[in-house]
Amino acid sequence: MKSFKIIFLTLLTLISCNRNDKKDNSEKENINLELKSTLESILLKDQGIREIVNGNLSDKRKTELLTQMNLSENDIDGNRKFNLMRKIDSINIVEVENIIDKFGYPSKSLVGEPANKAIFYVIQHSNKINKYLPLIREATKNGDISQTSLAMMEDRNLMEQGLEQIYGTQIKGQANRKGEWIYFLWPIKNVDSINVWRKQAGFVQTVEEYLKEMDVEFKLYEINELSEL
Repeated sequence: MKSFKIIFLTLLTLISCNRNDKKDNSEKENINLELKSTLESILLKDQGIREIVNGNLSDKRKTELLTQMNLSENDIDGNRKFNLMRKIDSINIVEVENIIDKFGYPSKSLVGEPANKAIFYVIQHSNKINKYLPLIREATKNGDISQTSLAMMEDRNLMEQGLEQIYGTQIKGQANRKGEWIYFLWPIKNVDSINVWRKQAGFVQTVEEYLKEMDVEFKLYEINELSEL
Protein backbone atom coordinates (compact mmCIF):
# COMPACT_ATOMS: atom_id res chain seq x y z
CA MET A 1 0.00 0.00 0.00
CA LYS A 2 2.85 2.36 0.90
CA SER A 3 4.61 1.70 -2.42
CA PHE A 4 1.34 2.40 -4.27
CA LYS A 5 1.05 5.81 -2.57
CA ILE A 6 4.62 6.64 -3.55
CA ILE A 7 3.99 5.67 -7.17
CA PHE A 8 0.73 7.65 -7.20
CA LEU A 9 2.38 10.77 -5.78
CA THR A 10 5.23 10.42 -8.26
CA LEU A 11 2.76 10.25 -11.13
CA LEU A 12 0.95 13.36 -9.85
CA THR A 13 4.26 15.22 -9.66
CA LEU A 14 5.18 14.20 -13.19
CA ILE A 15 1.78 15.24 -14.51
CA SER A 16 2.02 18.59 -12.71
CA CYS A 17 5.53 19.23 -14.03
CA ASN A 18 4.44 18.28 -17.53
CA ARG A 19 1.54 20.72 -17.37
CA ASN A 20 3.82 23.49 -16.10
CA ASP A 21 6.33 22.75 -18.85
CA LYS A 22 3.58 22.93 -21.44
CA LYS A 23 2.37 26.22 -19.95
CA ASP A 24 5.88 27.68 -19.98
CA ASN A 25 6.43 26.51 -23.56
CA SER A 26 3.05 27.92 -24.59
CA GLU A 27 3.91 31.31 -23.06
CA LYS A 28 7.28 31.31 -24.82
CA GLU A 29 5.61 30.45 -28.13
CA ASN A 30 3.34 33.49 -27.76
CA ILE A 31 6.27 35.87 -27.30
CA ASN A 32 6.89 38.12 -30.28
CA LEU A 33 10.67 37.79 -30.36
CA GLU A 34 11.24 40.52 -32.93
CA LEU A 35 9.18 43.04 -30.97
CA LYS A 36 10.78 41.90 -27.71
CA SER A 37 14.25 42.55 -29.14
CA THR A 38 13.21 45.98 -30.43
CA LEU A 39 11.76 47.00 -27.07
CA GLU A 40 14.81 45.74 -25.18
CA SER A 41 17.01 47.89 -27.41
CA ILE A 42 14.77 50.92 -26.81
CA LEU A 43 14.79 50.28 -23.07
CA LEU A 44 18.58 49.99 -23.02
CA LYS A 45 18.98 53.35 -24.76
CA ASP A 46 16.37 55.10 -22.61
CA GLN A 47 17.75 53.89 -19.29
CA GLY A 48 21.39 53.65 -20.31
CA ILE A 49 21.78 57.29 -21.32
CA ARG A 50 20.18 58.35 -18.04
CA GLU A 51 22.62 56.25 -16.06
CA ILE A 52 25.41 58.00 -17.93
CA VAL A 53 23.95 61.48 -17.47
CA ASN A 54 23.36 60.94 -13.74
CA GLY A 55 27.00 59.94 -13.41
CA ASN A 56 26.59 57.68 -10.39
CA LEU A 57 28.12 54.63 -12.05
CA SER A 58 31.44 52.85 -11.92
CA ASP A 59 33.97 52.99 -14.75
CA LYS A 60 33.22 49.34 -15.42
CA ARG A 61 29.49 50.00 -15.75
CA LYS A 62 30.10 53.05 -17.96
CA THR A 63 32.32 51.03 -20.28
CA GLU A 64 29.70 48.31 -20.38
CA LEU A 65 26.94 50.77 -21.32
CA LEU A 66 29.05 52.50 -23.97
CA THR A 67 29.78 49.12 -25.56
CA GLN A 68 26.15 47.99 -25.46
CA MET A 69 24.91 51.31 -26.88
CA ASN A 70 27.71 51.54 -29.46
CA LEU A 71 28.94 54.87 -28.09
CA SER A 72 32.36 56.36 -27.40
CA GLU A 73 33.64 58.55 -24.61
CA ASN A 74 33.61 61.44 -27.07
CA ASP A 75 29.82 61.00 -27.54
CA ILE A 76 29.16 61.74 -23.88
CA ASP A 77 31.83 64.35 -23.24
CA GLY A 78 30.61 67.45 -21.39
CA ASN A 79 27.22 68.73 -22.55
CA ARG A 80 27.17 66.29 -25.45
CA LYS A 81 25.57 63.67 -23.23
CA PHE A 82 22.54 65.92 -22.68
CA ASN A 83 22.17 66.54 -26.40
CA LEU A 84 22.53 62.81 -26.97
CA MET A 85 19.81 62.07 -24.42
CA ARG A 86 17.42 64.44 -26.17
CA LYS A 87 18.25 62.84 -29.52
CA ILE A 88 17.69 59.32 -28.16
CA ASP A 89 14.38 60.36 -26.60
CA SER A 90 13.14 61.90 -29.85
CA ILE A 91 14.03 58.77 -31.83
CA ASN A 92 12.57 56.45 -29.22
CA ILE A 93 9.17 58.16 -29.09
CA VAL A 94 8.79 57.86 -32.87
CA GLU A 95 9.53 54.13 -32.66
CA VAL A 96 7.23 53.69 -29.70
CA GLU A 97 4.31 55.46 -31.39
CA ASN A 98 4.67 53.15 -34.40
CA ILE A 99 4.64 50.14 -32.06
CA ILE A 100 1.55 51.41 -30.24
CA ASP A 101 -0.25 51.96 -33.56
CA LYS A 102 0.39 48.33 -34.46
CA PHE A 103 0.19 46.48 -31.14
CA GLY A 104 -1.37 48.79 -28.59
CA TYR A 105 0.52 48.54 -25.30
CA PRO A 106 2.74 45.42 -25.61
CA SER A 107 1.81 43.12 -22.73
CA LYS A 108 4.00 40.85 -20.65
CA SER A 109 2.52 37.88 -22.48
CA LEU A 110 3.52 39.39 -25.83
CA VAL A 111 7.08 40.57 -25.11
CA GLY A 112 7.93 39.42 -21.57
CA GLU A 113 9.69 41.47 -18.90
CA PRO A 114 11.38 43.93 -18.75
CA ALA A 115 10.73 44.61 -22.46
CA ASN A 116 7.11 45.49 -21.65
CA LYS A 117 8.33 48.46 -19.58
CA ALA A 118 10.09 50.19 -22.49
CA ILE A 119 6.93 51.88 -23.77
CA PHE A 120 6.18 53.32 -20.34
CA TYR A 121 9.64 54.82 -19.86
CA VAL A 122 9.79 56.38 -23.31
CA ILE A 123 6.39 58.03 -22.89
CA GLN A 124 7.37 59.19 -19.39
CA HIS A 125 10.42 60.91 -20.89
CA SER A 126 8.50 62.50 -23.77
CA ASN A 127 6.07 65.39 -24.22
CA LYS A 128 3.31 62.94 -25.17
CA ILE A 129 2.21 61.88 -21.67
CA ASN A 130 -1.20 63.52 -21.87
CA LYS A 131 -1.89 61.77 -25.18
CA TYR A 132 -0.99 58.29 -23.96
CA LEU A 133 -2.01 58.43 -20.29
CA PRO A 134 -5.33 56.62 -20.98
CA LEU A 135 -3.32 53.79 -22.59
CA ILE A 136 -1.02 53.61 -19.56
CA ARG A 137 -3.99 53.54 -17.19
CA GLU A 138 -5.49 50.63 -19.11
CA ALA A 139 -2.16 48.77 -19.14
CA THR A 140 -2.00 49.24 -15.36
CA LYS A 141 -5.46 47.69 -14.98
CA ASN A 142 -4.23 44.73 -17.04
CA GLY A 143 -1.24 44.25 -14.75
CA ASP A 144 1.39 45.27 -17.29
CA ILE A 145 2.41 48.42 -15.42
CA SER A 146 2.70 48.91 -11.66
CA GLN A 147 0.53 51.33 -9.71
CA THR A 148 3.64 53.22 -8.62
CA SER A 149 4.69 53.72 -12.24
CA LEU A 150 1.25 55.03 -13.13
CA ALA A 151 1.40 57.38 -10.13
CA MET A 152 4.71 58.80 -11.38
CA MET A 153 3.22 59.44 -14.81
CA GLU A 154 0.08 61.00 -13.35
CA ASP A 155 2.28 63.34 -11.29
CA ARG A 156 4.49 64.27 -14.22
CA ASN A 157 1.46 64.99 -16.37
CA LEU A 158 0.12 67.35 -13.72
CA MET A 159 3.50 69.05 -13.34
CA GLU A 160 3.80 69.60 -17.10
CA GLN A 161 0.40 71.31 -17.02
CA GLY A 162 1.55 73.56 -14.18
CA LEU A 163 -0.74 71.83 -11.68
CA GLU A 164 -0.05 70.38 -8.24
CA GLN A 165 1.01 66.75 -8.11
CA ILE A 166 -0.73 64.06 -6.03
CA TYR A 167 1.87 61.49 -4.98
CA GLY A 168 4.96 63.66 -4.52
CA THR A 169 7.09 61.78 -7.07
CA GLN A 170 8.25 64.73 -9.15
CA ILE A 171 11.35 66.74 -8.33
CA LYS A 172 12.00 69.76 -10.52
CA GLY A 173 15.41 71.11 -11.47
CA GLN A 174 15.87 74.69 -12.63
CA ALA A 175 18.16 77.70 -12.35
CA ASN A 176 17.26 80.10 -9.57
CA ARG A 177 17.55 83.90 -9.69
CA LYS A 178 21.23 83.68 -8.83
CA GLY A 179 21.85 81.36 -11.76
CA GLU A 180 22.41 78.39 -9.47
CA TRP A 181 20.90 75.04 -10.41
CA ILE A 182 18.48 73.87 -7.72
CA TYR A 183 16.18 70.90 -7.18
CA PHE A 184 12.90 71.08 -5.31
CA LEU A 185 9.75 69.08 -4.73
CA TRP A 186 7.06 70.14 -7.16
CA PRO A 187 4.00 71.52 -5.26
CA ILE A 188 1.61 68.94 -3.81
CA LYS A 189 -2.17 69.09 -3.95
CA ASN A 190 -3.12 67.44 -0.63
CA VAL A 191 -0.12 67.93 1.64
CA ASP A 192 -1.77 66.47 4.73
CA SER A 193 -2.73 63.28 2.87
CA ILE A 194 0.38 62.84 0.72
CA ASN A 195 1.76 59.79 2.52
CA VAL A 196 -1.67 58.15 2.60
CA TRP A 197 -1.92 58.58 -1.16
CA ARG A 198 1.61 57.25 -1.60
CA LYS A 199 0.86 54.15 0.46
CA GLN A 200 -2.32 53.46 -1.48
CA ALA A 201 -0.35 53.67 -4.73
CA GLY A 202 2.18 51.14 -3.43
CA PHE A 203 5.09 53.38 -2.42
CA VAL A 204 7.03 52.06 0.57
CA GLN A 205 8.75 55.36 1.40
CA THR A 206 7.09 58.46 2.78
CA VAL A 207 7.67 61.64 0.79
CA GLU A 208 10.15 62.75 3.48
CA GLU A 209 12.14 59.52 3.12
CA TYR A 210 12.02 59.77 -0.66
CA LEU A 211 13.43 63.31 -0.67
CA LYS A 212 16.15 62.37 1.80
CA GLU A 213 17.24 59.53 -0.48
CA MET A 214 17.25 61.92 -3.45
CA ASP A 215 19.24 64.49 -1.43
CA VAL A 216 16.56 67.15 -1.93
CA GLU A 217 15.46 69.50 0.82
CA PHE A 218 11.99 68.81 2.20
CA LYS A 219 10.34 72.13 1.54
CA LEU A 220 6.77 72.67 0.40
CA TYR A 221 5.98 75.30 -2.19
CA GLU A 222 2.79 76.71 -3.65
CA ILE A 223 2.53 77.04 -7.42
CA ASN A 224 2.55 80.84 -7.18
CA GLU A 225 5.81 80.77 -5.19
CA LEU A 226 7.87 79.04 -7.89
CA SER A 227 8.51 82.23 -9.83
CA GLU A 228 10.24 83.62 -6.74
CA LEU A 229 12.87 80.87 -6.54
